[in-house]
Amino acid sequence: MIQQRKMKRLLSRSALLLTAASFLTLPMATSAFAGKEGVFLSDSVYFTLDKVSLSVGAEDGSLRFSLGLNNNSNAIVDFNNYGVKVIDTNGITYTAKLNEKVVARVKAGETGTFKFTSEIPNNLTPSDLKVDIFRWNNNSTSDIGALSVESAMVESGQTLEQQAVINLKEIDTTLAEETLVTAKLGQSYKVYKDGVWMVYTDLILSNESNASVKLPEGLELNFQDSKGLTYGAQFVASVGALLPDQPVTVTLQAAVPASLDTNKLSLLFSPKGKVKTALLGTLNAAKTFSVARLGDKVTYPNKDDSGALNGLVMSTTWAAAIQQTDGLHVQANVTLTNTSDGIVSVPALTGEFQASRSNVGVTSSDNAVRSAYLSPNESTTFHFQGIIPASLNAEALQLVVLEKQGTTASTTTGTGTGSSSGSGTGAAGNNSDTPKQGTSLPVAVTSLAGAGVAGEATTYAAAQAYKIGDPFKLAATNSMDSNMDMSLVELGMSVNTDFGYKTVVAKYKLTNKSTTTLALPDFQTELTNEEGYTYTGVRQTNVAKNIAPNTSYVLNYSYMVPDTEDADKLALNLYDTNRLAMGSYKTEVQPIPATGPISVYPFTIDFDDYSLSATYNKDNSYSYRLRLDLDVQRQAQVITDANFSSLVFEVVDTEGRLLSSKPMTFTGQQRILSGVQFLEFNNIRSEQITSDSYFNIYEVITTPNGEAKRLIRTIRP
Repeated sequence: MIQQRKMKRLLSRSALLLTAASFLTLPMATSAFAGKEGVFLSDSVYFTLDKVSLSVGAEDGSLRFSLGLNNNSNAIVDFNNYGVKVIDTNGITYTAKLNEKVVARVKAGETGTFKFTSEIPNNLTPSDLKVDIFRWNNNSTSDIGALSVESAMVESGQTLEQQAVINLKEIDTTLAEETLVTAKLGQSYKVYKDGVWMVYTDLILSNESNASVKLPEGLELNFQDSKGLTYGAQFVASVGALLPDQPVTVTLQAAVPASLDTNKLSLLFSPKGKVKTALLGTLNAAKTFSVARLGDKVTYPNKDDSGALNGLVMSTTWAAAIQQTDGLHVQANVTLTNTSDGIVSVPALTGEFQASRSNVGVTSSDNAVRSAYLSPNESTTFHFQGIIPASLNAEALQLVVLEKQGTTASTTTGTGTGSSSGSGTGAAGNNSDTPKQGTSLPVAVTSLAGAGVAGEATTYAAAQAYKIGDPFKLAATNSMDSNMDMSLVELGMSVNTDFGYKTVVAKYKLTNKSTTTLALPDFQTELTNEEGYTYTGVRQTNVAKNIAPNTSYVLNYSYMVPDTEDADKLALNLYDTNRLAMGSYKTEVQPIPATGPISVYPFTIDFDDYSLSATYNKDNSYSYRLRLDLDVQRQAQVITDANFSSLVFEVVDTEGRLLSSKPMTFTGQQRILSGVQFLEFNNIRSEQITSDSYFNIYEVITTPNGEAKRLIRTIRP
């Protein structure tokens, strides 16, 4: 039966300790305890409270503390004459058990330390508790004084923690004395992996004894849900010897049903086979399941006891879900940033897209080459992508980021051993087995709600704002090297009256920023108008295979659009060769200037002067001769080869009929140059000669579907 006692008011002997100068008999001990609360037996003998730890489990609590008996007198003080208990603000007392066998007689000039544990309710706070010291008087006791738990915790910087205190002697009776191990929860994750829903939980174990110890085989761990159902938990890797005062992070895993509610999940410690009858400790795991949102910055869980990953911050900075005919294409970028003052290693990460409460999981790897280390304030981004069933709700999607154990990210220099994360193992030197190489353990779960879903093509409303000429901010993919910049430099449209449709021509500039030659990337493009109509781009027929370092190359794509398309509100959608989106950007066609210079990137052409004359030929035909005074300027240093677009000059009569045409190129002997040039248009019949004939000038690119023409200027003599 729990007895209630009223607290006795502490008199002058239970006061704040004086300064070191007040205890000349033991200056070092007095200085060490200066400022602490004490309970005095005499002017030279007093008790102090140290190393206080208040733990709360799911169903109970535990108070652990060290009581110091400071003997500055000239005689031996026997601790057997005194007793200790814990008392709360309601006067209810709780037994304090001595944790280890120690010598009770404290010699003169020494300090004896006695470690205690008291089981208490889990709803008590440090301010509710005091450690009461009393004297044994034959069959009775008399209170001496009490020490504040809250004051001792504040003085040492301790906080209330959720942890279970496991007495291993209750499982392994061969142990010579009580051996306490504390268990605290780290992060927990619910992950669909290898066709099974799993719960992974990081567990921090601390050996509170004075000698190394191993967890006995008779210790059983189980997760328990709100219905009382239990799910056996195992360590991912074997746990070696636990060293004193050296916390070790291990990882638990348990197979669970998809419908498991993690908001009411507990971790139970018990002797094997006695989870229902003999609990040794419980921890509430509900609050350890954290699902981040897009853009949230979270601290990377440091499972490596060497601290090699301290300072890493992780964030899912971008995600997109695009509906295609073969399913929902999902992508996400995960950025790691080193916020520390030192260099940290880059972990090897993989991704998995999962849908909560659905048995669907799609793994993804980013094989991009990156450095093995990050300097202070440096970042690196991983890109993950996958295709999941189209019927799934994108708002329920989650990205699970996993770390491959025993490996690091691909590196650009050296082998880069990086950090071998020790999840599920003891600290270095603990002789514990690391997870098998290739094992992946979760480090973050992010909800992709709000990433947005488009229909068969990305909608105009979802596209990013864009200014022609700026580099695209592309999602990283395996087919686009990170050292390759790409931008849209021109977008023009012209009418094909003979065929009843319009042609849009887009020019993309690709720049190799690296110091080595790169392969010209392949990509797909689409234009989507505000109503959702989509026009697929066709790439020019012939292109270069490589781009030299520090040079640029222009690629042309053409799009057939209906005659009714105004093209004033378009979304440009870019995809890699696997139809995974790299970005979507708002744009519009550029107007054709009626006067002044015209752009055929990377050139500008200005028609300073022109004139037209007709000549009669001996074969009874006529020729037009067009005299041009041109000013041709190169806007940028971009490679122009035989695959570059050309110009075509067409003579058209008043009825819009083509009379003759003449091509000109930007390369070769007949290339367009600044100065005066003459163009001859032959084989025009006499009845076609009119004073109202005019010239249309087109930029022409060759595509697999034929020639695509963009009208750039009309000349009327």
